[in-house]
Amino acid sequence: MNGLSEELLLSQEEALCRFKALLLEQRLLRKRDEDHDLLRFLRARSFDVTKAKAMYEAMLDWRREIGADTIKETFEFPERKAIKELYPHFHHKTDRLGRPIYIGRLGQLHVEELLKITTMERMLLYHVKEWEILVDWKFPACSKKAGKNVSQSLAILDLKGVTMKHMSKQVRHFIQMISKVDQDYYPEYLGKMIMVNAPIAFKAIWAIVKPWLDKRTQKKIEVHGSNFASKLLELADRENLPEFLGGCCHCPGGCEHSDAGPWNDPQFQQSDEPASPPVFWN
Repeated sequence: MNGLSEELLLSQEEALCRFKALLLEQRLLRKRDEDHDLLRFLRARSFDVTKAKAMYEAMLDWRREIGADTIKETFEFPERKAIKELYPHFHHKTDRLGRPIYIGRLGQLHVEELLKITTMERMLLYHVKEWEILVDWKFPACSKKAGKNVSQSLAILDLKGVTMKHMSKQVRHFIQMISKVDQDYYPEYLGKMIMVNAPIAFKAIWAIVKPWLDKRTQKKIEVHGSNFASKLLELADRENLPEFLGGCCHCPGGCEHSDAGPWNDPQFQQSDEPASPPVFWN
């Protein structure tokens, strides 16, 4: 199969063939989608071809509506630097499987201040633009470095400082919005999520959030308290983790600002990319 290196059950191979043929027949298949891309939709729908096709069509409609194909070039977000100060979140190097590591420090989220400089609608477009950069630029670089297809990420959410105050009505609405985008339009890109420094109050917060996540996503999530270092070191080398997560990395200017990873190394960029990394953010 084109672009496919993983082993599948015979029934899964047959489902993939039928799914691909159906999309080709109805002229729905995008040129960019290889077999491993189609498998994401099949897995999200338990290899039910009819449901996977409906999911794929809904994704195409949504992308046309929101302008996802050109959002990297057309959506400007000058408030990005200020937003990242009010909610530190960033990609930082790779784990032991070659997957990009996403880190979010939810306990440092200041929603009231954030909404003074932007809107939830613009935050959603920013989220989509970050997705497109990850899919079009960062995953291919990680794949080239690993010598295999890499199309999933490791997410680490630091909950230190999180309280019920972080679950305002606006925050709940935003989490629901991005959860729908992530699960419906970028399915199966999440490989694993580790939540660390979970406070006592998190049990109540998790009871609110969990119903918004599908069963497959729920199974990929682990919640840990303050004794999380050994778990993270099973997943990533110490030098690839910032110090506050039990690692020993000290990027110049701070790990949260470095965007360190194979995607910024010219030897791992795609052959049709410019000599220096593309500038998607000013």
